[in-house]
Amino acid sequence: MRTAFILSLLVGLAGCAVVPPAAWTFDPDQPRTKLAVPAQEFAAMADRVAQLQAERRGIRERIANQRDPWQRQREYEQLHRVGMALSSLERNLGGLAPVP
Repeated sequence: MRTAFILSLLVGLAGCAVVPPAAWTFDPDQPRTKLAVPAQEFAAMADRVAQLQAERRGIRERIANQRDPWQRQREYEQLHRVGMALSSLERNLGGLAPVP
């Protein structure tokens, strides 16, 4: 019984350790303000996001049609590279607002 209690306590503490600090102070009634950037810069970032999304779609199509597992693995590596670039760019773009 003591072991189960100690293990559940440790699991609870471990769960708290992975929560980012911003989550503890998050208030849905007070949304974060977005940084204002020039409209041209915002449009350039949005165009890059669209370009990476199109590239990701193309890679996924090539993966679906690829029969060779080694070539498919190289395609997955490209997909991962594009996905990492896309996710950071989308995250940055979500915190920005265009200024006319």
